[in-house]
Amino acid sequence: MCSNFEPASPKQIQQIVDNKQLELDFNYKKRVYPKDFCPILINTEDGLKVVKGQFGLSPKWASDPVDYATYNARLESIEDKKTFRPSFTQNQFCLVPMSAFMEPYYLNSDSDKNLWQRIYQEDNEPFTIAGMYEFNTHFDEPVHSFTLLTHNADDEPFMSQFHKPNKEKRSIYLVEPEKREKYLQATRNQISKLMSLIEGNKFKFEAI
Repeated sequence: MCSNFEPASPKQIQQIVDNKQLELDFNYKKRVYPKDFCPILINTEDGLKVVKGQFGLSPKWASDPVDYATYNARLESIEDKKTFRPSFTQNQFCLVPMSAFMEPYYLNSDSDKNLWQRIYQEDNEPFTIAGMYEFNTHFDEPVHSFTLLTHNADDEPFMSQFHKPNKEKRSIYLVEPEKREKYLQATRNQISKLMSLIEGNKFKFEAI
């Protein structure tokens, strides 16, 4: 799972979208937590667009912000969840540009203490994470909101290092540069082939 991250800078986003002139007319924090805003990439009738997205999906049927965690969505059970099913079945997929994300690391299996780690690409380049979005017009101000898709990482050498020992390990998905456009245009039956695992041959981590 992922509850906080460093969004890509405006300059890095231009790099991700091959210097397309995308409008980015809002400021955002250097580290994002649930309910914070940051740039996300979506596909529209007019092509690729960067929009202001709130971290934590607000379903279209909600007239008030939901009071439970919606910042991660388990891909294995996503169609069983009232909160996530509409966006998923309507193929509302987004990319979340990041420069790093954070996960807790426990020094040993007997410890309740953890050290938060900053996980980033070895080349320090920005990357994109698989997400899903909703557009809700029920609030005072219409808002795009998003969640990050996750999967079980118990058997993954790199991502299984994080989170509490003897608990299920979860991970977000990477979308490689050559698959970004296809991911944004994909149907729910196609996205599994367009997402990659986060692996130690490309990523590294260090204590914050």
